[in-house]
Amino acid sequence: MGDSGNTGLGAPELASNEALRAVAGGAATLAQGAHGDGVRALQEALGALALGDAMKADGSFGPKTHAAIVALQAAEGLPRTGIVDAATIAALDRRMAARRTPSLEEAMARAAGLSPEEAAALGRKPSAVQAVAEASRTDQGYFTDASRLPRVVPGAEPDPDTPPPAVDSVDERPATAAYGALAADRSARLDEVRRALRDDARALAALDRLLAAGRLHAGALLPNLATMAGVRRDGRLVLEGGIDPHLVLAQAIRHVDNPLRVKQGARHGTCGAGTMEYVLLRADPAEFTRILDGITREAGEVTLRSGRVLRMPRNAIQRDASGRIDIDRMFQSALMNHATLMSWIFDYDNPEDNDSFWAALGGDSRVPLGNFTSLFQDIMGGSYTSVSALLRSGASVADDVAGALGRGEKVPVLLKWEGGYHWVAGEKIERGADGSPASVILRNPAGADSCQGVPPRAPLPEGCGRFRMKYADLATHIHGATIRG
Repeated sequence: MGDSGNTGLGAPELASNEALRAVAGGAATLAQGAHGDGVRALQEALGALALGDAMKADGSFGPKTHAAIVALQAAEGLPRTGIVDAATIAALDRRMAARRTPSLEEAMARAAGLSPEEAAALGRKPSAVQAVAEASRTDQGYFTDASRLPRVVPGAEPDPDTPPPAVDSVDERPATAAYGALAADRSARLDEVRRALRDDARALAALDRLLAAGRLHAGALLPNLATMAGVRRDGRLVLEGGIDPHLVLAQAIRHVDNPLRVKQGARHGTCGAGTMEYVLLRADPAEFTRILDGITREAGEVTLRSGRVLRMPRNAIQRDASGRIDIDRMFQSALMNHATLMSWIFDYDNPEDNDSFWAALGGDSRVPLGNFTSLFQDIMGGSYTSVSALLRSGASVADDVAGALGRGEKVPVLLKWEGGYHWVAGEKIERGADGSPASVILRNPAGADSCQGVPPRAPLPEGCGRFRMKYADLATHIHGATIRG
């Protein structure tokens, strides 16, 4: 997703040269004895990074250029061949992109596929953004012209590694196994993803963990990530929300690696959507990636497994004060838009957390149990049904949940919560010495839980919204659930 199309080169000093684009695409290499503009651009980049001895950018690949390439390869952990191949040029590109601070127009142009002049002209239109004097705190210091950056949000949220990726007491991770090398076609796709991530250290580390765990060796996850890396995002993401397209891919990879990052957002009634997002990430991260890819493309929609279409509301692009990162806000808004009554007429309004029809009837954004199950079935595929304590005893509904958890499923559960209702994810059933259910582990989509008030519950050591509830209390406070079958 760089300036050069599918080569992934992001540094304009490299991306503008046809010979280096060919190297990045795997169609050529450069070695000692080569001549031409490609070598000259390579030498200028090596000089800018102070790699090797000082050299003249004369377009002739000599011993000094060879030595500088070997030094780069050694620093990057690549084979020290002195030959400039796709992996070497990608490493050089990452270093060039990391040292260069783009202007606002350049960043917008790269993301939206426009020239800097076209992007600047769009940014000046009053209808494009709501401009104020200050830049958002996230973008201060990133752009050289941050004082001119339109502030489109109350304050963009940071995206830290909280909780740490290693924290997971429910899905016990298997012992490290030797998965071997990726097949050639998968290795090429992995390289595409790496190039698209540029110098995002946390996303690259998450990708390495997925590889080490064998999660990229088979299945649709890696192909879907590579598709995301190679397809241009909707230009409105950067123009209206300040969202660099590579960030969507980076956040998706970090969510797949660590689903506990999912949050529903403060002051938003999106607990059902947050729970659905979390369960999908646990059960089928490849499908999560495919859906996110679709709703963040220019069309803003994707066909679900059921054949129905999921669309992202336009006003979900702009960042809000809910505490959610970008993909949580956009994914959950799309789910809310699809699930609420009359969404085919009235879009879900993320800033107001309602759609005009449903809000007029119910006064808030709550999604009914039946609507939730219908959408969950659309998203997950297969057959699901709603079970409710309105029609059966709470103990009977809790038994259905215990059975599903015992089969290794993650179950959306609707609890009676502080005088209202709240969706959580059922994760694990714990049984006593006699084999009967003793307690259940669930996760609050808020991402944190003080475990005060009703229903009675106790936090797990890692926090992250996880809590333990006695099985008897589950039977007392359960209102409904969505069960496979």
